[in-house]
Amino acid sequence: MDEVNYSELLTQVYADDINRLSKYIPYFENKGGKDVASTYDGKLGESNLKFPVYDSTLLSFTNEASGTKLMDPNYMYKYRSAHIQTEKQEADAIIYSKPKDIDLLRAILSRYVLEGRYKGVRWIEGTERRVFLNVLKKFRDLLHDVTAYE
Repeated sequence: MDEVNYSELLTQVYADDINRLSKYIPYFENKGGKDVASTYDGKLGESNLKFPVYDSTLLSFTNEASGTKLMDPNYMYKYRSAHIQTEKQEADAIIYSKPKDIDLLRAILSRYVLEGRYKGVRWIEGTERRVFLNVLKKFRDLLHDVTAYE
């Protein structure tokens, strides 16, 4: 069985996507969660249905991220295999990840981006808990670390 070269994987497969999404780091540094969405409940008294209206930059990020190689539709499998069940475990996985953990970082990002399509609160949580910010910064840092030694 071939050993995976995670440095090559980062630089040759994911680098363009990481660099493209890194432009959103300043946006997430300045956002706290609730300020990325407002609630629309229709015109005065016309509807009892409320739904979130997202900030245009957040929508741009999620749309752009959805089209990258960083998305993993099997993200829940990675969560289970890494035994991540709590927010703290998720945060620690991001903080302590190494190049070999790139698939776990992809899974965490994928969960928040993909689930946000049908769970309205997920994008807000990803911003509020700083998941988007921390994953993007970790991707950027890992990429920088492996390219610094080339």
